[in-house]
Amino acid sequence: MQLKYRNTHYDVRVEPDGEDYILTVNGEKQKFTAKRNGTNLISISNDNVKTNVYVAEDDSRFYVNIDGDGFTFEKSREEETSYGEEAKMSSDKDIIKPPMPGSIVKVLVKKGQKVEEGEGLIIIEAMKMETTLYSSIPGIVTEVNVSAGEQVDSDKVLLIVEKEK
Repeated sequence: MQLKYRNTHYDVRVEPDGEDYILTVNGEKQKFTAKRNGTNLISISNDNVKTNVYVAEDDSRFYVNIDGDGFTFEKSREEETSYGEEAKMSSDKDIIKPPMPGSIVKVLVKKGQKVEEGEGLIIIEAMKMETTLYSSIPGIVTEVNVSAGEQVDSDKVLLIVEKEK
């Protein structure tokens, strides 16, 4: 399947291999063991490292939470993949949305504040797990659309970071 994360497209395949699985991402393979611990909770082992992963999906996204870090992958079709001017322009702006519906715990930045790539922007709680959302680009916070305690859906734009011109 084709997935997109932070303006990068990935070809992802998961195939059974006996009692294990092979994950292939853009041609790179990784073997792992998985055990389902509920509807959306999976325990994954790889080289004797065990990790609990929460996975949910809707029509257009996969929501993945690994040890408190949340990731939202957009489902895409191959014909929608763009590597031209449009993709280049979109890397000038980071639109932060929650990985799943939840409650805003804390907003870590203010409008007009400079942030670095990888800097924490907001903390959200969903399914009794807190997740920090990070900036994927260095820039200026141009919009903050939420405050602590607010309930949000997964399509809500929480804040926007734009590269300095």
